[in-house]
Amino acid sequence: MTLSQLSRISVEAFAARLRWVQVLGAAVLLSDCLAHPVAIAALAWFLGSTIWAQIILRNSEFYEAKGFKYLIAIRVADVMIVALAPLLPNAFGPDFWVLFVPTLLCQGLLTTKKISTFSLMALCAGIQVLLTIINVNPLVDLVAPISAIVFGGLAGLVLTSYQNKEAGLTANDHRLTSVLGVGSALSDMSDLREMMLHALKTAISETQATCGYITLIDEEIKTDLVTEVAFGTGGEFDFPKRVEVGSGLSGYVAKMGQPITLSVDGEFDEEFDSVTADVKSAAAIPLISRGYQGMGQSSTEQVMGVMTLLDTKRAKAFSGADMELLRALCSLVGVAVSNARMEERRRSTFLRTMESLATALEARDEYTRGHSQRVCEVSAMIGEKMGLGPDALEELRVGTILHDIGKIGVPDSILNKRARLTDEEFIVMKSHPVIGYEICKPLMLSEGVLMIIRNHHEKLDGSGYPDGLKGGELPLSLRIVCVADAFDAMSSKRPYRAVMELSTVLAELSQHAGTQFDPVVVENLKQLIQGGSLHATYAQYWDFGDEDEVKAA
Repeated sequence: MTLSQLSRISVEAFAARLRWVQVLGAAVLLSDCLAHPVAIAALAWFLGSTIWAQIILRNSEFYEAKGFKYLIAIRVADVMIVALAPLLPNAFGPDFWVLFVPTLLCQGLLTTKKISTFSLMALCAGIQVLLTIINVNPLVDLVAPISAIVFGGLAGLVLTSYQNKEAGLTANDHRLTSVLGVGSALSDMSDLREMMLHALKTAISETQATCGYITLIDEEIKTDLVTEVAFGTGGEFDFPKRVEVGSGLSGYVAKMGQPITLSVDGEFDEEFDSVTADVKSAAAIPLISRGYQGMGQSSTEQVMGVMTLLDTKRAKAFSGADMELLRALCSLVGVAVSNARMEERRRSTFLRTMESLATALEARDEYTRGHSQRVCEVSAMIGEKMGLGPDALEELRVGTILHDIGKIGVPDSILNKRARLTDEEFIVMKSHPVIGYEICKPLMLSEGVLMIIRNHHEKLDGSGYPDGLKGGELPLSLRIVCVADAFDAMSSKRPYRAVMELSTVLAELSQHAGTQFDPVVVENLKQLIQGGSLHATYAQYWDFGDEDEVKAA
């Protein structure tokens, strides 16, 4: 139930309590003629209808379904009984018209339209004048009832004005809360689609639309809009998957950068995004954000996409207040989309820069050229197979690309030595993880990435370096990198040896599984090899033509 519905019920409840004043007034005015059956029936009506109103308001679901119609009928009956009372002589007291006042007060409480109170006031006065003429009473007899009607009407109009202001304040407060809720979602939700869906559902709920969808400009095909999220109050509906900028409702708004509302008597045809539902009204609002153009250039407004809402029941469904709300929501969504895309470009640029740096570093040593990229590919394949999430996989990719960056501090004489390293030289070589860690630490990389860079030579039994981590101190992502790094080192050519046979490599990994390497990671690597996932990566090192030999390995 919406806030406006709850507010309406509370006002109805107050009006129902006010009816007890009407019951009391009727009892006083009918006290002299209670012997008359019509007077008794009228008093019974006022008392019974008041009790019935209280019962209706105790059940909010019944009120929303049918109860509010019964309450309207009760008020109409009240007016007719009071107005027509003089037609039954001796049944009612001469001042029965006083009961117009609480009826007009109730009307003022229950409407935000002054015309409704004016109409009821005019109806009461008109009937009273007509009855006076019919009964051939002097016009002076109208002074008292007309005065009471005017007083009740003016009081009702005052209450109507307050109701108007309260309804407006309530609606604005509720919509402000909705906008703040969407704004809060920007910081609480890491998934852009989830955030857009939250904003779309809020927009549909607040405007009482039937359905809607959000389309974004395709980053590759700039002339196309692609639907990212869609939602309908009645479940799934036929929405466009792709719209060309400049065509259809969404495409036109994306091109012009201005919101638009449409209302038609029949169905929307194909020019309106090819929506086949029986749409009566539509609203489309651009998602606009300021885009950064580069050094020395000012930022400009860019259309990131379009939010489109449809209504299949009401013509002219979207008011000016609705459009103001939708513009506010779309501004927030536009900023979120712009920030998300900027962050994605930043991450992509950073990763490509690191890859270029790693490639340039490996160019110093022809034997390790491509090592970081291969370790990255193997680690990602194992991670996906073992069910790592998107964030952990991203850490694997960045960490493996940079894991040997510390070799920039190792002299060429050691890095390219064609014989085995001496103990002193090996100590220098073993320093590269710490050097790489110190180089990357100021780059604000995640702890997971920094651990991969620093600890990719650790071993399960604690015999690795530089920190001697063991067992549970090695997270799964680090265990994966340790296996992938060792696998690639044995699988590629070195200055002091040729490429090892695949069977020998796997035998070496199996021999040390459980001591140096995680046995589960080793097993997953074997399954990838047997499934052919690594054939393309290591085709230059091994012949994978003999499937039996691969399976045996």
